[in-house]
Amino acid sequence: MTQDATGGAMERVDASLLGRAVQVAYLDLDTEEAARRWGEPEITWDDLGPWNTFVCRLADGTLAGLVREVENAPKPGYFLIADGDPAEVLPAFLSEAGFDEARVLERYDS
Repeated sequence: MTQDATGGAMERVDASLLGRAVQVAYLDLDTEEAARRWGEPEITWDDLGPWNTFVCRLADGTLAGLVREVENAPKPGYFLIADGDPAEVLPAFLSEAGFDEARVLERYDS
């Protein structure tokens, strides 16, 4: 298992592994910090255009991704998306990333 730059146990995986995902939260994070932690982003595409994408496997096997539009992002930060239950994913991701609750700008777990 690889570790992120903070020493956490998140394993960086290919973005194509994260298929159907739900929005979990919107986080206070910029691309420079994310790249320091997890390496350069993958560029993924949808109808809106290119996205900076970081996908990791959490300790419990859940896939979690951080995504942000490359061009024309409506506001600073990254969406946290995942293939698991948002109410469980958010605290697990925050803990494994070493982020505190103040990073959460919006929640989508209801």
